[in-house]
Amino acid sequence: MLPAGKKQISPARRIALEVLRRVEAEGAFSHLALNHALQRSPGLNPADRALATELVYGTLRWSRRLDYALAAHCHRPLERIEPGLLRVLRMTAYQLLFLDGVPEWAAVDQGAELARRLRGRRAAGFVNGVLRALARGQRNIDWPDADGDLVRHLAVRHSFPDWLVEYWLEELGREQCQQLLEALNRPASAWLRPNTLRIVPAGLADLLSASGLQVQQQAEIPGALKCQRAGDLAGSAAHQTGLFHLQDGAAQLVCQLLDPRPGQRLLDACSAPGGKTATLAELLEDRGELFAVDVNPARLALVRGLTERLGIGCVKFFVHDMSQPAPHGWGSFDRVLLDAPCSSLGVIRRHPEVKWRVAAGDAEHLSRQQLALLDNCAGLVKPDGLLVYSVCSLDRREGSEVVEKFLQRHPEFELVDPRGSGPRPWYRFVQPRGWLMTWPQEFDCDGFFAARLRRRNQEAG
Repeated sequence: MLPAGKKQISPARRIALEVLRRVEAEGAFSHLALNHALQRSPGLNPADRALATELVYGTLRWSRRLDYALAAHCHRPLERIEPGLLRVLRMTAYQLLFLDGVPEWAAVDQGAELARRLRGRRAAGFVNGVLRALARGQRNIDWPDADGDLVRHLAVRHSFPDWLVEYWLEELGREQCQQLLEALNRPASAWLRPNTLRIVPAGLADLLSASGLQVQQQAEIPGALKCQRAGDLAGSAAHQTGLFHLQDGAAQLVCQLLDPRPGQRLLDACSAPGGKTATLAELLEDRGELFAVDVNPARLALVRGLTERLGIGCVKFFVHDMSQPAPHGWGSFDRVLLDAPCSSLGVIRRHPEVKWRVAAGDAEHLSRQQLALLDNCAGLVKPDGLLVYSVCSLDRREGSEVVEKFLQRHPEFELVDPRGSGPRPWYRFVQPRGWLMTWPQEFDCDGFFAARLRRRNQEAG
């Protein structure tokens, strides 16, 4: 908490700086830290709530570009600047470079005052000097040239690590790589999943539109709604009374790929925070049995809370580590979903801190963990049953390569192309090999990989 001072600090900047500290110093997730901070400030007006949100996500999203601009106007190497002051510099630089509606003098003045309260008058003078120099010279920054070093050019321009830009350049080529980087830097739209146990999608769209929200049904994804101007959706009466939950369109597609039928037994092997569990229960029409499993009791409690708000009754909750064999008493399932822990590269729009937390070698470690989870899930699938493997990643080492290794180890399973069951709008996302892949630059949703695997009926064969 910042100490008091004579000059008034905008509450939006104070909150944003504290959230950035928690994200960077404590490893908190930006959306959770921000939501917590805003809940603790119930009197904050809508403009300040919006500014705090913009400052948090903008600073995290553009931190590499901001650092490059700051380094060009600072006589001290950035790595030698105290982390708290560097956060002030970045947050203020974001206002100078990206927010036209914030006067430069106001941004600099607030930045200097934040620095004074953090580290005293000398720190305030240093921060004030750097920010004033940036305000004067921002239009003359010598950005990295594409002809000299394309990777560094794209990485600084779009604010990504070099290794990730290099990987996507090799995978996608320059044009698609650049489009992907641009898409991942755009704020994500708000997608909704109507609670079809209580309301039809068209009815929810009409209800929310009548309250002033811009809501549209999405033809490509059955039942999905997208809200362009979301406002406080979570605080709406429709949300609180369980008429919908927030879930990206790509995550809803994963549930469609599992193709659950009323009366079946389902397993959601890594269920928290519960969006897919809820959608699967709705596709079951709340008739059947759905096991929601997670290794973390606190996160499993989020799943329980969501299903209770939606009025779902078919879910049973189990704390279990699916990297270990499942309890014998669970039996087998008609459908199993493994939405595995992954790098989360496909959800950078929503969680920009992911850019700076994932390292080049993480995919190898994660793929081993993902394969171990798949191995344990495989034994729980009934003959002729389906196992869907999904990750919110755009790295083939966590997607198609994991599936190929699994099929080599488990000849009793086969990859199933869903397009064999008649035309559906969402088949546009199915790749030639038969798995699902969504790219943020091609469709306004998160990046997901998912594959439908069937356990062969050995007796029938």
